Amino acid sequence: MILGELLSGLENKIIKGSPDTDISGLAIDSRLVQAKDLFIATEGVATDGHDYLEQAAEAGAAALLVMENHVEALEGYFQDGALPDITIVSVHDTRRILSKMTNRYAGYPHEKFNLIGITGTNGKTSTAVIADSILKYAGHRTGLLGTIENYIGGGVLDTRRTTPTTPDCIELSEIMTKMADSKVDDLIMEVSSMGLKGGRVSDIVFDVGVFTNISPEHLDDHGTMEDYKASKLMLFDISKKAVVNGDDEFSSAILALLEARVLSGHARELIVFGLEDKPHLDLFAEKISYSNAGVSFDVIHRGEDGKANRKVRVSLRTPAEFAVYNSLAAMGACLSSGISFEDCVSALNLGVDISGRYEVITSPSNVTAIVDYAHTARALENLISSVRNTGSYSRIISVFGCGGDRDPSKRAAMGEISGQLADFTIITSDNPRTEEPASIIEEIVRGIEQTGAAYEVIEDRATAIIRAAEIAMQGEVIVLAGKGHEDYQILGTEKIHFDDREHVRAAFGEEASFTA
Repeated sequence: MILGELLSGLENKIIKGSPDTDISGLAIDSRLVQAKDLFIATEGVATDGHDYLEQAAEAGAAALLVMENHVEALEGYFQDGALPDITIVSVHDTRRILSKMTNRYAGYPHEKFNLIGITGTNGKTSTAVIADSILKYAGHRTGLLGTIENYIGGGVLDTRRTTPTTPDCIELSEIMTKMADSKVDDLIMEVSSMGLKGGRVSDIVFDVGVFTNISPEHLDDHGTMEDYKASKLMLFDISKKAVVNGDDEFSSAILALLEARVLSGHARELIVFGLEDKPHLDLFAEKISYSNAGVSFDVIHRGEDGKANRKVRVSLRTPAEFAVYNSLAAMGACLSSGISFEDCVSALNLGVDISGRYEVITSPSNVTAIVDYAHTARALENLISSVRNTGSYSRIISVFGCGGDRDPSKRAAMGEISGQLADFTIITSDNPRTEEPASIIEEIVRGIEQTGAAYEVIEDRATAIIRAAEIAMQGEVIVLAGKGHEDYQILGTEKIHFDDREHVRAAFGEEASFTA
């Protein structure tokens, strides 16, 4: 593609070279630059791409795109005679136009399939996996882009991962191109608040936007809950249809945005879901019954006439209220994508396994361990409450820690929740990263001590799991929260292999049984 075509309609200034420069690819990482690429320098939190212009040029970049506030510092840089073939162009903000450029370069691959975007604090991965299962049941070829892995038609997609959830613009366009080339009918995608705020999907139109719930998280990145909420809200300004958890207080802000869009001439296609029969709900669950084997409920889809004209009993293997919400969210996404109510409930009743979400391991002596990714205060509360609601266990032993270099405000809150809801807590390490594990644990302890609950501190996570297995008796349960599907632990800057499920099975012995 010619550079001038790529920048068409975008305010820019040629500092050096020609807009007729031929571009063979895009890169924002100088280490990934190939011959004739356009290297786009962005200002990041830890690094600044403008510090790597020379490396990009030496790697063969045909052109450099820089921010206008760096131009003065670049005076005399790459003058004719040094690197005569390099073109340098400035724009006001490279990151804000990155999504538009990458999608233009790739030929807008997201327009070639039904695109479902899911946002919220908790439940994004589970909702995505459940929706994927429903769509597969209905005969669709699907792609899945999320926290656990990226898939096409059930096969893992071989691609680099720059972020845990929503990829950077270039990686995302590459993934979507592969999805389009593979002829997927639907792509289900987790959309993070930072992905939205950072403009990674700003030039993408979602066919369906889904909201699960919101609670304090990522405040180290956002600063305030207002900024966090505003970022989540962005998804519904770029979605044709919306599926919204009507039981969450934030739903009112989403619905107000959608109403404003109607007034400005946009269509308002909406499914609001929740629990129990309420006038504002289109899709809801009632007569919910929990047991150790799972949860059963009636799911009702209200017709356009306002009557609950379709009702079917659904049974899930995860005995948790959040499992009901996630299933309703996924069902709403699929109904909005043209899947029949009957196919949705049939797929749900077949059961869906989600890696690291309420995975159950049972010891030969009938001690149960539940491994879950719950790593926020709300998620931990929902998890332990769900275990309590089954009424199946004589004692709940909670084992968890908090990640380092991440929002510290949730640490005391999680300690307090575990103290209030569990019978005994073992506070341990999660992914401490570059923080001292002991200092993270100290903040958790402040919260649990407010409850007067019994607890123990064991910094080494493997030892903490062994200790929990030693003290747990027949009929008791260990709730091991925070890492779920992760098969690593980050100590300092080193990532080591660590899988909670492996350590539980080792502690329980070879005869331990495993169910998802």
